[in-house]
Amino acid sequence: MAKKHERKEPESKRAHMQSRFTRESLMGKHLYEEHMWTGSEIAVLPDVDLVFIGGRSIMDRGREAILQVVDEIIRCREQLGYRMILGVSGGVRNRHTWYQGIDFGLPIGGLAMLAGAVEGQYARMLYALLAKHGGMWMAREHFDKLPLYVYSDMIPISIATPPYHFWEKPSRIGNIPEYGSDFGMYITAELLGLRRLVFAKDVKGLYTKDPKKHPGKAEFIPRISAQELLEMDLDDLPVHRTVLYNMCRAHSAKELYLVNGLEKGNIEKALAGENVGTVIYKDETGARQKAS
Repeated sequence: MAKKHERKEPESKRAHMQSRFTRESLMGKHLYEEHMWTGSEIAVLPDVDLVFIGGRSIMDRGREAILQVVDEIIRCREQLGYRMILGVSGGVRNRHTWYQGIDFGLPIGGLAMLAGAVEGQYARMLYALLAKHGGMWMAREHFDKLPLYVYSDMIPISIATPPYHFWEKPSRIGNIPEYGSDFGMYITAELLGLRRLVFAKDVKGLYTKDPKKHPGKAEFIPRISAQELLEMDLDDLPVHRTVLYNMCRAHSAKELYLVNGLEKGNIEKALAGENVGTVIYKDETGARQKAS
């Protein structure tokens, strides 16, 4: 009986991609629990700090408040060698713009578009004051050039509100965009793996009640986890809750220094790691986790 001829297929030289997610829909809960977190991320700018200058708390106060903060920023950069990114919010003008937009019936994405335009004015003011010391106005389109700027001894000044624009997520309550300037600065620190995140406001730090509205009845909180702070459900906070929700699941930006920027030296001390106000941190025990 004749032997059947067997055809041998040539070995394929095509490359085959090996990936855990090739056959996954990326929708199953098991995938996120088992595979999505590898336990390590690179820190893009681990020796760079971010200082967020409050709009209503600092910038709206004008010359007396702003020049003091500018002098401290210059000292931290030129004498102490800190590499910094600055952010600024729009203050009371942002609020008035939102009020008008809501009165007109604009959707939340339209309101988010307006916020950045107002903040840009304050950012350009800071740029003018810091220009001869390396300050530079940074357009959002140049975000990927941040390493070039900071390692060329510049001080980039950024709009704080994230550019979600028309794609802003609906708010839990009302129509004011939740993902505003506080969140924008926090998520910048989280993305880039920055060394220190400092919020310069006009209060010492965090209180159980607003000390301006309840003098003598507000208890000061020097250090607290984001999870615990959310559970307290305080009526008013100097930091937006979206920051706290996202800090609960942070990979890199696990601390936030909240200081009174009107007191000389506080920004410098916070950059050195000294708690001169309130430190909000991520509870790493995993006992309490909240997410937005």
